[in-house]
Amino acid sequence: MKVLVYLIALSFIFVMPGCINDNSMDPELITDPPMSELISSDSLSAGSHLGLGIGTEAIKIYEAIQGLKASQGVSYVNVVGNTSSDLESLVQRLPLYQYILLDEQKGTDTGVQLTLAEGRIAHIYLNNGVKLSQWPANQNGESAVRMGDKAEELYQKLVNIHSIKGYASKFERIMLLTKNLSTAYDPAMAGSSQWYFAYAPAPNLIEEVKINFDNGLVSAIVVNRYQ
Repeated sequence: MKVLVYLIALSFIFVMPGCINDNSMDPELITDPPMSELISSDSLSAGSHLGLGIGTEAIKIYEAIQGLKASQGVSYVNVVGNTSSDLESLVQRLPLYQYILLDEQKGTDTGVQLTLAEGRIAHIYLNNGVKLSQWPANQNGESAVRMGDKAEELYQKLVNIHSIKGYASKFERIMLLTKNLSTAYDPAMAGSSQWYFAYAPAPNLIEEVKINFDNGLVSAIVVNRYQ
């Protein structure tokens, strides 16, 4: 069972893909229905879980989570607070992520959610739930992100869109929310306070793993199990 769950960074409100209910927080994207009942919760401040050890540096944790792809089917890890307003600094980083959101400092209904799969743009949504085939809808040529665009083309297209009057404000918050484990480690991830992912260890059971960091080292691991 392939489970892709993107949980909101600071709350447990579930929403459907393309929708954001709280503009003050990082959004949540769910591609499988969430389990409805929390049946147990554990918090570790010592030891390890799934080979993820307390006190371990971020890059080693990333490698360990990558190892869970084959054994547990974990394909993505979500990164809290992985936000930038400097598009130029993201030229190498954008293709490493599966889910990216562009918006103003205060969230808007017209913020843009981009999902990548197999190295191409797979979905484009506005925060109000509208699904697009390209963004902006009224632009041509290299000044629009389109379904099927290669990940390597995304940066230059965003640079072009940024220069269009009326769209620069959508680059005030560039959120790299979901990391594709098939791509290389992004050193900026070490600055996050938390990573999290979910997988199905057994039928009708979802385990959500939250990894908390302090100065780039794991300080705690929270494990929630849903049925």
